[in-house]
Amino acid sequence: MSVTKQRDALQLLQTVGSYPWYVEKFIEHKKARKNSPSTLLGYLRDFSFFFRWMMTEGLSTATDMKDIPLSDLNDLRKETVESYILYLQESHLYERSALLSNPTKSAKKEYSDRTISRKISSLKSLFHYLSALAEDENGESYLTRNVLAKIELEVTELTPLARAHAIRAKILIDDEIYQFVDFVYNGYLAHCDTEKKKQYHMQNRDRDTALIAMILSGGFRVSEIVSLDLSDIIMEKNQLKLIRKGKKEDAPFFSDWGKEYLAKYLQLRDKYNPEPQEEAVFLAVSPANPNGHRIEVRSVQKLVKKYAKAFGIPDLSVHKLRHSFATQFLRLNPDPHQLQAQLGHSKIETTMQYAHVLEDALGKAVNRTT
Repeated sequence: MSVTKQRDALQLLQTVGSYPWYVEKFIEHKKARKNSPSTLLGYLRDFSFFFRWMMTEGLSTATDMKDIPLSDLNDLRKETVESYILYLQESHLYERSALLSNPTKSAKKEYSDRTISRKISSLKSLFHYLSALAEDENGESYLTRNVLAKIELEVTELTPLARAHAIRAKILIDDEIYQFVDFVYNGYLAHCDTEKKKQYHMQNRDRDTALIAMILSGGFRVSEIVSLDLSDIIMEKNQLKLIRKGKKEDAPFFSDWGKEYLAKYLQLRDKYNPEPQEEAVFLAVSPANPNGHRIEVRSVQKLVKKYAKAFGIPDLSVHKLRHSFATQFLRLNPDPHQLQAQLGHSKIETTMQYAHVLEDALGKAVNRTT
């Protein structure tokens, strides 16, 4: 199990007890079906939002989420669930203040249709389990009616061309890859408007540059990079030993370009003052833990967004760095099967979306037609 999955598994154990007993039963059911800890945590977050909304709307007399009885779910009407969907659509207008005691900037952002669909899909899974799969000591279903079965989700299916167009607007193309990495190391300092920010950037720029360059030089997932141990790096072969999705062992490659940044960072890694037994490649420090320890996925996501915004591509995310590598790979090496192996995709269809990102042949063909 990767470090990230271990951390998610521990968080799952620590938080599931604050949910109603029937949610714990649902989580046990999903564990038996080998759902990942991160997926299960996602379910809990979606359930928590819905349960808090129920209490706020007076749909339950419980004062603690854990105490919401099954009967409250059984009594829900279709119109009530539709009201919840409307709330999800409009909650950004008042920063979701009814459910959040300390709203952050993200509370002002409108939920996408995809996010709303996911939240409702989570509830559909729970209600389906309680009404059709689980049974009490008498062999009866926990719920006698499943109101979520009456809710239809309108999910817009994107064609490969549409997905490719959506990706293209949010990735680095050609020289932008090198320009972005150079910006992280040399250009971002000009955007630090306080001495404290300058010191923080100078402390971490070798780490941040190496981390971003490695993702761009091999198309790795952020969880894979964060989980890297020193023993996982095979420098002489430009390879990493990884445990990928589905618990598959793999040994993908990285480029000489990324290797240079990684080697430079490794020479400076000790400045984070890690404990002798600390094996993590990419380290961070915090007031609570001044000794270098494994950086968290969320921290990497935030630092990439910080640099991307200053660089002028605010929609660039850490996962879009993986898309950037994949697009560039197929541009220069038109072999999707090689890219499939490098990215660890189980299906070639997933890889083929990148073939359309910089594909102008269709437009030229249409133009020639008339």
